[in-house]
Amino acid sequence: MRALVRAKIGALVAAVAATFVAAGSAARDPNLAAALATVHRQCPQAEAQISTGVWMAGWAFNALYGNCNAGDGHDQHVWFFGGGRLLGMDTREPDSSKAIVAMWRDDRTIAFLYVLYRRSDPLCCPTGGGTIVRFRIAGDHVAALDKLPPRELGSVAVGR
Repeated sequence: MRALVRAKIGALVAAVAATFVAAGSAARDPNLAAALATVHRQCPQAEAQISTGVWMAGWAFNALYGNCNAGDGHDQHVWFFGGGRLLGMDTREPDSSKAIVAMWRDDRTIAFLYVLYRRSDPLCCPTGGGTIVRFRIAGDHVAALDKLPPRELGSVAVGR
């Protein structure tokens, strides 16, 4: 269990560090600039906390992820891009997740960890574990290779 927590913390620290590095490159990468503009049309820049941690300049398949509209930071989404053009999102609005962490990527696949909450969990303290979902570019759209965990609704024991 400690190893999983350390891995999650390590991934989060790497994503935050990569965000600061990538933020400076937005001016040099027109695809990143276009992608950020697309996300900010959906998510007001004053409220959004969007990570560029998995964005790779010059790669055909990329993603941005993070908080869209929630003041508490728990309206998490992933936006997928081919160049600077939006290919799709991980879920449809308003289906969002409370916490998403980027895990790994290659040129055709990007994996995210969806943190799972039990119905009784406060936002600070999820106890439901996590599920990794891989997304792959498939022509002009994105396909989920794994099933997205359910939202925490009704009789579902854990949800995103």
